[in-house]
Amino acid sequence: MADVSLEWHEDFQLDATGDLLVVDGDVEVRQRLERRLFTAVKGYLWHPDYGAGLPQKIGSVLSVPQIKAVCAAQLALEASVAPNPPAQLNVTRSLTDPGFVSIDIQYWDAKTGASVSFTITA
Repeated sequence: MADVSLEWHEDFQLDATGDLLVVDGDVEVRQRLERRLFTAVKGYLWHPDYGAGLPQKIGSVLSVPQIKAVCAAQLALEASVAPNPPAQLNVTRSLTDPGFVSIDIQYWDAKTGASVSFTITA
């Protein structure tokens, strides 16, 4: 089922007919996962357990295993992500700026079983 497209920190977009742009499939799931990872802890009034609050953690000292654990726990809550095989996460710190982190995420779609991957950099 398609959902309104909304990239993190962007506004709604219009399609060629002037309607709200909709997405489905892998793009929709990526947007939902990014929203889940970036939403502040207790930042969603009607669902206080939703969100990992990754932006809130900027400036704090988190180890790679801690970042992986936060991301893995949140991905496990998303119905579109298959529980088996488990999502693969690779967290790397920048060699030139240790505060810069890249998170490579690979998961398997719960409906199709297809492997999907994307990267978050912050």
